[in-house]
Amino acid sequence: MEKSNRNGDNSSSGRKTTTFGVQLSENDVASSVMGGIVEKGFNQPVSQPQPTVLPFPVARHRSHGPHWAPRTSNVRTHGKDDEEDDGEDEDFTNFDMIAADAKPIKRKQNKGLNFRRWQELMNDDNKKEHKSDGNAKPHDVKKELNNIKSEVVKIHEHKLVSVGVDDIQSNVGNGIQSTVKSKSKNTTSHLLHAGAGNEQDYTSMESEIDAENRARLEKMSTDEIAEAQAEIMKKMNPELIKILQKRGQKKMKKTSSINSAAIGSIGESLNEKIKKESTNDNAHNMNTTSTNHMQNGLEDRDVSGVKSSATSLWDAWSTNVEAARDLRFSLDGDVIDDYGPGNSSAMGIYSVENASERDFLRTEGDPGALGYTIKEALSLTRSVVPGQRALALHLLASVLYKAQDNIIKNQTGSTLKAGNQNNSVDWEALWAFALGPEPELALSLRMCLDDNHNSVVIACARVIQCVLSYDFNEHLFDISDKTGIFEKDICTAPIFRSRANIDVGFLHGGFWKYNTKPSNIFPFDKVIEDDDAEDEHTIKDDLVVATQDIAAGLVRMGILPRIRYLLESDPSAALEECLISILVAIARHSPTCADAIMKCERLVQVVVHRFTTKDQIGVDFSKIKSVILVKVLARSDRKRCMEFVNSGIFQKLMWHLYHCAFSLDHWMNIETEKFKLLSALLVEQLRLWKVCITYGHCVSCFSELFPALYFWLDIPTYEKLIGKNIIKESTAITKESYLVLKALSTTLPNFYPHSQKVDPSTDDPINDTETWRWSHVGPMIDLALKWLSLETDPYLSSLLLLSGRTENEEMTLSSILWVISAVLHFLSGVLKRVIPEDKTILSGNLPWLPEFIPKIGLHIIKNRILSFDKNIVITVDKLIMLAKTELTSSLIDHQNLEHADKILTDGILRCSISEMTTLLTTFMKLTSSSGQLVQSIEMFGRGGPAPGVGVGWGASGGGFWSLNILVAQMDARLVLQLLEIFLIKSAKEKENDTDEKVNMTMERINCAFALCLLVGPKDEFMMEKVLDILLHPQILMCLDIGIHRSSTFGWHYTEEEYVMFSENLISHFKNRWVHVKKSKSKDKPRNGQHETSKKSKFSLKTIQEDIDTLTHTSLVSEWAHQRLPLPAHWFLSPISTIDHTKLANLPVKPNILEVSKSGLFFILGLEAISKHVSSKSYSIQSVPIIWKLHALSVTLFAGMDILEDEKARDIYGNLQKFYGQILDEKLLEVGWSNRVDFLKFDKEIHDSYSTFVETLVENFAGASYGDLLFGRQISIYLHRCVGAPVRLAVWNALSNIRALELLPPLEKCLAREEGYLEPLEVRKVLLLLFVVEFRVAKQVGWTWITGPNGLRFRGNLLDDEMILEAYVKSWVSGSLDRSLTRKSVAFTLVVHHLSYFIFGNHSGDRNSLRNKLTKSILRDYSRKADHEGMMIKLIQYVKPANFKNLEQAEDRSLQGLEIARRLTVLTEACEGNSTLLNIVEKLKKVVLNDK
Repeated sequence: MEKSNRNGDNSSSGRKTTTFGVQLSENDVASSVMGGIVEKGFNQPVSQPQPTVLPFPVARHRSHGPHWAPRTSNVRTHGKDDEEDDGEDEDFTNFDMIAADAKPIKRKQNKGLNFRRWQELMNDDNKKEHKSDGNAKPHDVKKELNNIKSEVVKIHEHKLVSVGVDDIQSNVGNGIQSTVKSKSKNTTSHLLHAGAGNEQDYTSMESEIDAENRARLEKMSTDEIAEAQAEIMKKMNPELIKILQKRGQKKMKKTSSINSAAIGSIGESLNEKIKKESTNDNAHNMNTTSTNHMQNGLEDRDVSGVKSSATSLWDAWSTNVEAARDLRFSLDGDVIDDYGPGNSSAMGIYSVENASERDFLRTEGDPGALGYTIKEALSLTRSVVPGQRALALHLLASVLYKAQDNIIKNQTGSTLKAGNQNNSVDWEALWAFALGPEPELALSLRMCLDDNHNSVVIACARVIQCVLSYDFNEHLFDISDKTGIFEKDICTAPIFRSRANIDVGFLHGGFWKYNTKPSNIFPFDKVIEDDDAEDEHTIKDDLVVATQDIAAGLVRMGILPRIRYLLESDPSAALEECLISILVAIARHSPTCADAIMKCERLVQVVVHRFTTKDQIGVDFSKIKSVILVKVLARSDRKRCMEFVNSGIFQKLMWHLYHCAFSLDHWMNIETEKFKLLSALLVEQLRLWKVCITYGHCVSCFSELFPALYFWLDIPTYEKLIGKNIIKESTAITKESYLVLKALSTTLPNFYPHSQKVDPSTDDPINDTETWRWSHVGPMIDLALKWLSLETDPYLSSLLLLSGRTENEEMTLSSILWVISAVLHFLSGVLKRVIPEDKTILSGNLPWLPEFIPKIGLHIIKNRILSFDKNIVITVDKLIMLAKTELTSSLIDHQNLEHADKILTDGILRCSISEMTTLLTTFMKLTSSSGQLVQSIEMFGRGGPAPGVGVGWGASGGGFWSLNILVAQMDARLVLQLLEIFLIKSAKEKENDTDEKVNMTMERINCAFALCLLVGPKDEFMMEKVLDILLHPQILMCLDIGIHRSSTFGWHYTEEEYVMFSENLISHFKNRWVHVKKSKSKDKPRNGQHETSKKSKFSLKTIQEDIDTLTHTSLVSEWAHQRLPLPAHWFLSPISTIDHTKLANLPVKPNILEVSKSGLFFILGLEAISKHVSSKSYSIQSVPIIWKLHALSVTLFAGMDILEDEKARDIYGNLQKFYGQILDEKLLEVGWSNRVDFLKFDKEIHDSYSTFVETLVENFAGASYGDLLFGRQISIYLHRCVGAPVRLAVWNALSNIRALELLPPLEKCLAREEGYLEPLEVRKVLLLLFVVEFRVAKQVGWTWITGPNGLRFRGNLLDDEMILEAYVKSWVSGSLDRSLTRKSVAFTLVVHHLSYFIFGNHSGDRNSLRNKLTKSILRDYSRKADHEGMMIKLIQYVKPANFKNLEQAEDRSLQGLEIARRLTVLTEACEGNSTLLNIVEKLKKVVLNDK
């Protein structure tokens, strides 16, 4: 980054100064006039004055200047006035000596998510190496690169005779640098000289190694170099070699000659950061091909080669965000890819600093020809020209809107593209960059909102409306309201997951938290009494909050008082609409922001005042959005809704609904556009009324509003509405009217008075609710049944039977279906209030049945609408069966009944069982894959990568805010209702069960299990209902059947045990996953009532969050303080929870042991039935095996109590067998080359997993006494597919406490035996071929190693060497002494891997390691005679050809020549040491005698 050179010792004549105004002479009288009016826009130098400021005030930071030069003798101004003031301003401080070193104060950079800073840190080492002295300038690095490239050119021109490209290899650490290998040793030498000669800061070791490498290369022939290359290629992964060769071929195609290819590759290796194309290519290909082929242990193999570490995903994501910085956009928001023939060179002239200079004169009438970056547009918003500010804001609005639109169009869950062959724009990264810390978008928008030009203010309001994703969020909320299914809305504030800890077994799915603390949202506009308090809250604090949550940052910056001022200033219709839209978006953010709107003085009153004072009859968008604002505020708090009713705001906003009791002719005379606006207003007014009814208020208004509602509740004349083209708007009012009736039905008292319950706490005003009257229900049911007359109404019947409908007919049918859905919701609500709440009546018979019950049933049967609403069918059936008595049943003549009456008598549900079964099967297929969709949304533990609101979280397809997720959740509710009917019923009918019926039941159980992944924050009741169904005792009995069909489990449980399992699991899962976090103290101040002491100073440190305790009095669900949606491995929590008291304020401490026993049975049952379900459906097998193995370990973390119970022990052993088989299958799928490090516990589970397994090993050694099951669980961490750090930690822990002999034999371990032995522990080294890439290797922390023929390279030293050394250390220390006699897997591993490494064919640095290990073993043998048997086993060991017969394979006798060769190897390893040679001779005699 360039440094500013505005030092005081630079004279005015020594640099070119840009000033504004006409040129003035020194003797001109006007030269002393500072405030003269001059022309702008002409860059002509003047001699006086010379300030470095702009001609007019402009919004800029003080760090931008002006920077005045220090007063020295060399810097003097001219003029009489100056001479007179010299004596007055004489400097006696003697600071002139150090004034030359004074530099301007630089603006402090953000410490947040600054991607530019990452780039600088990555290139910091390279810049240091290229600096020749302390005064070197940044551009010297480029000069040096050019010099190096020119030097290479000269070498190729004068010294290269025959240069060819054998291979192109890549620096695997970075995945981007390429290297060209020469056939000639002289060529290689010259290239090494050219690359290494420019290294000026090599350490002494690096210089020595470099000289040694060059000397060895000089001595090597071409054949020797080729042989060394071939040996290196053997050590590398074949698939990796293919990838690098393809990459090299692509790069070679771009070059015209061999020389240019060599020059370009050397230049790339010396460059401080490879070109963006290579970086982007590496990032985008991350999901398809990994450069090091490391697997992450996840079983989703649709995308192969995905890197395991979250860092890799983050690196790829940050690369995309980096690329978004340089994207340029036209004034319409389109990305500019081609800058034109004459514009590409002019690109470098313009930057963020001079964006305002691109006016019509300088750009020949087209300022936007080259486009603007995001930062340039934001810089332009601070221009002194209002037109430029408005233009920049319009550009930002277009870009941000297109970004959101493209994000919505993407496939949900595809956050990172699999490839970018078409160089398409990553709109998610662009959105995240725009809302990120670097552009400081919130600050610029807040400043523009204070502009004194209306065009700028309107443009700014539109950008804020787009930033808050108002249009996209409102579209989603509108559909949610139309369904009538979801009673609650969800807050749109950005959130993140709390990190898992050991108390909950490291399971993911922690509590959601707000990105910023709620108390940081409120603006600090109070009078500051303390002088020191003014430093507590700065603009930087506001920026930090805005980068965490842009809506919260805007509220903190005082946007609400500014909006109030603009509304009071009689704004234009467009500005008023935008401002109210912003308020709606802020109100949906969180309860805290809704409180902020309410507490902003006069703000709500101003909105209501403008609604009532404007033309009352007229309707505009501002009025519609004003009603929406009050509705959203009312939904957020019950008391607030009551306040609106009591203050008269509700009545004022409902004026149009009160005065719209018109006939059809009157409505037909209204213009179409006006009718559409009026329809939208009436819909929102009805929704506001529905909110008040839900809280128990305004129910009595039904009598007053019924005349206006009657027209919309009745069947209209379809032909007139279609002719007027208002059928959609008319049915929208009808639909909302019936949803209001549904809300009224919830306030009905129970139909049977003696079962009515009375709430004793009537003194609480919240409980002072109104009730609807049953006398009003009958006429409403008659009107509703007219809409269900699909067979008798000629228009409806013809429309349903019509094939090949036009677009208008499809729209008409869709509108009518929405109305029918609302009608059925209303009827369902009424029927629920008829079901008696008294259990004594439910167990007997109803005293009498209202006549509308059979009327509704017959209407549904005759019009064949069974599939519309299952609740009505179930409720009607239930009520009719309750009304039946033995006397009435005997009096019914079934033969003489009509078809509809007979169905009603026998039961609608019973007669439609086949149709409903088909419906259930269809929707089970739809919901089976939706669970994976939800799981793929979370990114980096957050709901989305951007700090926007709702859709503004920036996840692909909208993420949690997509219509796909909304539809999937609606389907899940339907499936849940059907499962509630059929699943329990089929589970109870165990007699005459066929395999087909059992498999169908298991499919339905699996479907219920998959539904849990679709549960959202507002679906707690749905989650509880799924748990009640899935954990029903009858379902647990079906799981037991599945266990006995899939394993040799010999135990049988009683019904009492099933009931106990059900109670334990339901209690645990509800407390673990559904329980909402509440505050520990009710005396804690609520949001916004924070204290003003110094302790409340804003800080980025982790602090206790404010928690709202009024969730039960709100129709809004918060993402924060709860855990839904669930992680894929949620079902493992019963056996993975160590401390249940840390879950969340549980009233009763559960019995951990009983919960664990129940959990083991439940998990085994799910695993058993997963083998009998369709492979296409989601099941427990879709969960990564790494989590299942981890859960079994956590079960034993607290002790062995679970294994002392015989049944639990048997279940635990069966689970181990299941998971061993699954592990073998997964390893077979990924292939031989990818099985190493397949289970990366330290990456996938927790980064401190080594500490966890060390504690687990201590518990194993202290309490297990060699228990087989416990030992099998520990031994799985020694499997070769486990990551090296965890394997090493487990081995060292076992060795240190002498517990290796407690491990079981290899044949009794989990999974196949070959998985522990193969592949062999070999030191894998990734080699670089040229010394010129050493400086690149420094960045990734590589170490110097010795390669073929003694060449020393930088390589990535993996943990295999450390594991081999650990094996030898255990051998020498005596930790393996008993392992041989007990046939522990530990000794088998040591002998197998050491035998290969010591007696195998190695060269280079491996010989030194082999000699080192061999000497240690021989010295140990000389001191410990009892290790003789171990030494003989080591020498005579043969790699088994069949891993199933390990003992026979080890006992096979070796040929004499092979034993002699191995003894020779031991002799060579002694390196002439006489003592060791004597030991080998002694050992030779013993081996020959044993032979």
